[in-house]
Amino acid sequence: MREVTASPRSWALTLLLALGAILLLRVAVMLASGAGLYMDEAQYWDWSRQLAWGYWSKPPGIAALIAASTALAGDGVLGVRLLSMVCWLLSAGVLGWLAWDMAGRDETGRRAGLWAALLMTGTPASGILGMSATTDAPLVLSWATCMALTWRALRTPSGASPLPYWLLAGVLLGLGMLSKYTMAALGASWAVLFLMHWRRHGVGMVMAGLVALAVFSPNLFWNASHGWPTLSHTAEITVAAATPASGKLASVALFLAGQLLLLGPVGVTVGVLLWRRRATAPRLPQAAREQWPVAPLRFALIFALPLLLVALAQSINSRANMNWTAPALLGLCLWLGLLASQRLGLKALWWSALLGVALPAALSLASLSPQVRTQAQQGSPHLDLWARMRGWDSTMASLLPTVARHAPLPVAVSERDLLVQARYAWRGQGLTVAAWPSEGRPRHHFEQFEPLWQPGQRPEAVLVLTENEPTPAMRQAFAHWQRLDEAHWGRLHLQLWRASATP
Repeated sequence: MREVTASPRSWALTLLLALGAILLLRVAVMLASGAGLYMDEAQYWDWSRQLAWGYWSKPPGIAALIAASTALAGDGVLGVRLLSMVCWLLSAGVLGWLAWDMAGRDETGRRAGLWAALLMTGTPASGILGMSATTDAPLVLSWATCMALTWRALRTPSGASPLPYWLLAGVLLGLGMLSKYTMAALGASWAVLFLMHWRRHGVGMVMAGLVALAVFSPNLFWNASHGWPTLSHTAEITVAAATPASGKLASVALFLAGQLLLLGPVGVTVGVLLWRRRATAPRLPQAAREQWPVAPLRFALIFALPLLLVALAQSINSRANMNWTAPALLGLCLWLGLLASQRLGLKALWWSALLGVALPAALSLASLSPQVRTQAQQGSPHLDLWARMRGWDSTMASLLPTVARHAPLPVAVSERDLLVQARYAWRGQGLTVAAWPSEGRPRHHFEQFEPLWQPGQRPEAVLVLTENEPTPAMRQAFAHWQRLDEAHWGRLHLQLWRASATP
């Protein structure tokens, strides 16, 4: 076990090598799955081709991250996901450094750092969501880095200015909000710290907030100039979608169960073991404790509980998605890691690391079973973690020759998932694929910003990609409809039509 008791440099190298090995494992598992992109990933990839300061449902961070990722590794599935996968592991690395710094930068600190980092990588959020490109990836990295900078600002010795740390933390807060608006919940954690330390750190925290607002302001200007689509969409899925009174208890129970699932079996098991050994108090150095303005365990919970409480309140009002609280895992894993370094031995550490890495990979690889794949293709995808990412490439490839024969007719698509998957699968073919114009209020980004035609400018003929039959409203737009082709895979039933004003 010398790796844990080695010098800080060798310990850091060991941690980086471990995270690198986990990245390689996840890449191998993801590629072995044979799955394509999920609908949201395909949409983010499409946005990345035309970078802007905002999009209909999300700020621009994920599109910028995918643009950088594909510039490095190409437009394939790995290229789209690579930097997002790296973000999750970098977040664990930052958390490990923070735990090491908190616990004294000695042998105890190195053990705490390993615990915190490995607990984070062992969560299903990191192990499963961490193999796809989601807005949570840059969000969690921004949150972790902001936590570390906040800690260093609070630890600044008397006589030195904490302002540089606060200004950098403000930059990270702004970047996090450009990734996902959930980052604003970190402001609640800062508010708690402000009440505790306003005399020395009040000015720095206010300036950090102003810096964050400046970094985030381009997205606000974009929203203002486009009718506030992102903020309106966020309000709709959080505030306006009220849960009936009869379903509130079930919504709360579902949220709480989801949080345990998000923490995962390893984190829950470690928590149970710590509870059983709760009589063993953390043996942190007394001198260090007296110098710390905020106790490490309290600091960790300050960056977890406010977000969890906000999401809990959200679950009472309306449905709260399980992954909305992903940043709270950082505070929870830090808290568990600090306690585990004092109460659990190295054997528990290595078993936790092994299970945390192996379980998500095993669940993903179980989807490669011929029986599971067959069930997914037959419309029963419950055992296949990659089910919603399968079938798109093959169905779109099957339809491509027919689309090419009728070029240069544009392709109109009414549903967002079909549109973005078609654009991704047919990339490089020189085809025009755009949204069927909405009859009322736009339902997604492409209906608002990229309809195939404007009112009064409908073309004489188009190709139409649908799932099953065109709707009656669509049929009224053109007098003649001819089904050209169709493709099937599992639950996917795609049809290609030619719609025209004349035969």
